[in-house]
Amino acid sequence: MARCIEGKPKMTWRTRICYGVGHILNDLCASMWFTYLLVYLHKVVEFSNVAAGTLLLIGQIADALATPFVGIESDKTGDCRYGRRKIWHLVGVSCVACSFPFVFNLCIGCENSSTWALFIYYVPFIVIFQFGWASTQISHLSLIPELTDKENEKVTLNAIR
Repeated sequence: MARCIEGKPKMTWRTRICYGVGHILNDLCASMWFTYLLVYLHKVVEFSNVAAGTLLLIGQIADALATPFVGIESDKTGDCRYGRRKIWHLVGVSCVACSFPFVFNLCIGCENSSTWALFIYYVPFIVIFQFGWASTQISHLSLIPELTDKENEKVTLNAIR
């Protein structure tokens, strides 16, 4: 009964560090996405500015649709062995890990393909990447209120990530 009144136990340094490490993949991918994608698509893949920008826009639209979906569905997910947030985090990391290499590598065997064929090649990988990125981001941020009830610890977790 006393534990119910007190709330969640104080977080350990291990929990804080593990929480911060769990966000590294997301930050690295976001850095690549927002700083290098347009340059890569324009200079390496040799898309026009419009085609490169359109692919980035498609990705952002996919992210805008995936974010509320993942938030709602992760709230609805029942308790799993590893927790409902960690399952969505794993799904997101898997999607990012599988799609990211295809986004930032030239299509093998597509040397003589038209621009439209290359454009269509990149779209599904970008959409899968954005779904995975949203899944990782939302599930990771949703862990904060599940880890602690204390406002100062919530701020600490946000600062660590």
